Amino acid sequence: MVVSTVDPGLQELQRGWWRACSKEKSPTDVRLSFNECPINWEDMATSEREGSGADLKQDTIESNMDEKQDEKPHDDGTKHEGHMQQTCLKAVFVILGIIGGIAAVALIVLAILTSIATKAYDAEQSSRMVAMVFMAVLAAFTICTIIYGEVAVFKKQARSINVAAVVLLLLAIVQALIAGISVNVEPADEAKLLKSLTDSFKQSREENPRHVKMWAMTQSDLNCCGVYGPEDYRSSRLPYYFPPNVPISCCPTYDSSRSDLVQERDRELCKVKKSYYTEGCKDLVLMVFKETSSMVFSVSVLLIVVEVLLIIIGAVLCRRNTKQ
Repeated sequence: MVVSTVDPGLQELQRGWWRACSKEKSPTDVRLSFNECPINWEDMATSEREGSGADLKQDTIESNMDEKQDEKPHDDGTKHEGHMQQTCLKAVFVILGIIGGIAAVALIVLAILTSIATKAYDAEQSSRMVAMVFMAVLAAFTICTIIYGEVAVFKKQARSINVAAVVLLLLAIVQALIAGISVNVEPADEAKLLKSLTDSFKQSREENPRHVKMWAMTQSDLNCCGVYGPEDYRSSRLPYYFPPNVPISCCPTYDSSRSDLVQERDRELCKVKKSYYTEGCKDLVLMVFKETSSMVFSVSVLLIVVEVLLIIIGAVLCRRNTKQ
């Protein structure tokens, strides 16, 4: 038994060429030799393999080109998504900056009003007044820093954004300390305020122009009379069945633009009818102090939260700009 070692594909190729060579010979020639049909079978097989290898290489090149073309839209989509995220972060930064600016302006107004009221009613609480002024100054610095950061974000200046974030962090820390220590009204502060109100009322009874004007404004604005009530104006020599000698500012008809003669007439009429305010000013003044302090504290917390958010978003934008 003989086993052929020739490649079957090569045998089939040889048979094809054998038939072609047979057609070119005469019918009488039955036997043909390989030499009569000058075909180099090894070269044919080699060229066949090279052709298959070239086709495979071409297919590989085309496949790689298709993969690159598929990756290119993916890269474009990733860049577009990153650009959209950058735009959204900038928009959030701008909106938070506007909110922070409004909160800072509100804090400046509240702090100044609180410091003025503290100076008017309680001169002993100088530390509170200084704290309110300092809060207003810090709020002004916050507005400037936010504007600086907004400009840096639009100009894509990573270093400037980093500087604005650091300054906002320092401002937030100082504002938190002041708000936690000096803003809230403690019982000791209430006692000092009550003592200051009593002293101021005594000076008003002694016709001190500054305190007379202050109490006229307080009683008219808060609709109150005296420290504890209208009986604070009663003279010790005046019988109880007579009404207390309240000023015109304790009456609903008080109008500072009127002449003294008209105001005196209205005051006597108010005393006779007993239409003056019956509530003392002590609790109302304390309530106003607590409310303004609470508002200052709330606005300070809001501003600190906005500053922290601006710091975080600014750090993200700074990192993105640095990578770009």
